[in-house]
Amino acid sequence: MGKDYTAMSVSQLEALRQLMLDRMAAVPAFRRGSLQVGYRKCGKSTCRCARPGERGHGPRGLWTRTVKGPSGSRGQYIPVEQVEQVRAELEHYAQFAALVQDYVEVNEALCTARVGPPGRRPQRAVPPDPASGGEKGGSPAQRR
Repeated sequence: MGKDYTAMSVSQLEALRQLMLDRMAAVPAFRRGSLQVGYRKCGKSTCRCARPGERGHGPRGLWTRTVKGPSGSRGQYIPVEQVEQVRAELEHYAQFAALVQDYVEVNEALCTARVGPPGRRPQRAVPPDPASGGEKGGSPAQRR
């Protein structure tokens, strides 16, 4: 659960919202998904990886993520030299996602602060008198 922003004023919430936008913009390059690092056997019976006790080829990384569409996920092999870079990018995404969640909460608090606390009914404007030519009802000459 997030922080309680209800005690903050509209101007404080607006300033906090801008600060959060600045922090989101400062997050380094990121990617979503997950990374597994391991070894695999190629399946060739004459390969060294088929010998008893061999771990297989690798290590190598597999970056996977959920995508829209019929496949549901995508994967990409990552060279072992880039595994740490990809791990850092995944951590950056976690930071970004946490900032976005906080940003949403601040925006909701800002909207509530502008309207007023729950249970308080907004004041309704007094409708104009149709007989006085106000908006409601329109003028008789334009009615059909």
